[in-house]
Amino acid sequence: MKRIVLYTSKSCIHCQSAKQYFDSKKIAYRLCDVGTPRGRKEHASLGARGVPVIKIGDKVLHGFNVKAVDKALKGD
Repeated sequence: MKRIVLYTSKSCIHCQSAKQYFDSKKIAYRLCDVGTPRGRKEHASLGARGVPVIKIGDKVLHGFNVKAVDKALKGD
């Protein structure tokens, strides 16, 4: 399976939805809080401005869209 990193903030409703989606599918991911120094640095290195940002392998998704996530997981 591809490595997944979910960039979130504590107050982001869409981030919670993304977490619930991955958890419900029992998909392993690393959570990266953009409120921490490390999280801010990683998030900025992706050229991202908002959250959630989901990195699946080499693909970076801005926002949470189930169809886009499923497509990235399948490798399309």
